[in-house]
Amino acid sequence: MTFEEFVSVQLPALTRYARVLTGDRQDAHDVLADALIVAHLRWRRISKMDYPAAYVRRIVTSTFLSRKRRWSARNVKLTATGDLPERAGADATAQIDDQNQLHGLLAQLPDRQRAALVLRYFLDLSDQQTADELGCTRSTVRSLVARGLASLRIANANPQDTTRASTGKDAP
Repeated sequence: MTFEEFVSVQLPALTRYARVLTGDRQDAHDVLADALIVAHLRWRRISKMDYPAAYVRRIVTSTFLSRKRRWSARNVKLTATGDLPERAGADATAQIDDQNQLHGLLAQLPDRQRAALVLRYFLDLSDQQTADELGCTRSTVRSLVARGLASLRIANANPQDTTRASTGKDAP
């Protein structure tokens, strides 16, 4: 299978995964583009693997986690332009509201917790598969998932209190 054939088949799934992982459409495109560049450079080796999609997904995960460690990603903040839209447009369905709420809640989690939850519940991977993706042990995955779910429960119960949601502890 050529790289182009692989991308034509796997791009929608990889895009959805990156979108859920990052919580932002533009960040998802950036992460996916960087990951696909790496995959393309290594395609000769990746194409011989039994599950190239899993390997490329791991590249996406690693790219996401490493981008968050960069100085520019941590310290350069975008500011609002102050421009208002032409018309106000409310979301038409409750499902979109739920998705937006979920993205907002996931965005409050530390990156590794978010990645563990997305791998376990969005992609329905086992603890071992998730551990392989994240490069850690199964017990670490279980811990990350448990802490992430606890933080999501707290954030969902107290939507205006983001301090407790992000740390999993009561604010002082």
